Amino acid sequence: MKMNNSPITLKFLAERLKMSVSTVSKALNNYPTINEYTKKRVQEMAKELHFTPNKSAINLKERKSRIIGIILPNLLDHFFTRSIYGVEQFAMANGYNVIIAQSHDDSDKEIQLANMLLKSRVDGLIVAISKNTQDFAHFEQFEGIGTPVVYYTRNPSFNIKCHKVLGNTFQGCYQATKFLIDRGHTKIAYLGGPKMINFTHDRFNGYINALKDSNVSFDAELVAYTDFDKENTISAIKKLFGNSENIPTALVAFKEPILFDAIKYLRSINHPGVNEIECIGFGNSSFINYLDLPPIASVEENPESVGENAIHLLLKLINREIEMEDYQKIMIKSKLIVHKVS
Repeated sequence: MKMNNSPITLKFLAERLKMSVSTVSKALNNYPTINEYTKKRVQEMAKELHFTPNKSAINLKERKSRIIGIILPNLLDHFFTRSIYGVEQFAMANGYNVIIAQSHDDSDKEIQLANMLLKSRVDGLIVAISKNTQDFAHFEQFEGIGTPVVYYTRNPSFNIKCHKVLGNTFQGCYQATKFLIDRGHTKIAYLGGPKMINFTHDRFNGYINALKDSNVSFDAELVAYTDFDKENTISAIKKLFGNSENIPTALVAFKEPILFDAIKYLRSINHPGVNEIECIGFGNSSFINYLDLPPIASVEENPESVGENAIHLLLKLINREIEMEDYQKIMIKSKLIVHKVS
């Protein structure tokens, strides 16, 4: 027992019981998802230690802030701009305001933003994790006080017990690669996102599986990765197109901005046949229609649908239509959009 006169907190109670704060809170409030044995243990310990719930905190929670927090890497990324539009519209239609914060793909910045939103007492949180996020403690603290979190578009595969809404990038990359194979290509390069980042793997697996299903042999020389910046992308392109004995005739890219950087570089060095290389990237950028030499196709990830499904799920969790521990995984289909076929 505590030796000083400070009041017993929920956290102290949870530590004594070796349970999460969330479980203790729910047991004290007779949640149906908590079994009777756990409820009894918690309630007996609370009585023994003379635990008194913080009524002001409970009242504050019940009143709700009517604010939803969103953390994403970068609003300059067209995908996130498109995805947020649907989120804002639906949230406002349901009486919620939205705070949008950008991590700029920095995990330390992401932690700062999460703490800021926690202090703002948001009713729920939607997150596209930074490329370096592996520890989820800064998001778990929301769930610890009963505030739901929905991860979207970037798969937090280190965090299995969570709610997430993802684009089916495996399917999108499979379709793109299969489309190029069906057009007669056997030397298809793959330009991926950061190699060690968990949310980049689904695209690569789609590429590999399409090759395998069409009996096209995999060639490691035709695979390179970039960290999303131009210098990194140029290094990757030099690797892919540097061997004159093994030049790709087609290219699938993680996202269209790095595809455009790649094409621009190949043109700048007058790479032979650069205009004949058939390229596909994720994004389906609106300005493609204005290009003289557009990519042959784009993978449309339907970001509006990803965002809308994320906010629908979050509001169901806020309204307790879905229990916090009833973890949901929603997949949004990608679609191959063909721009030109000769």
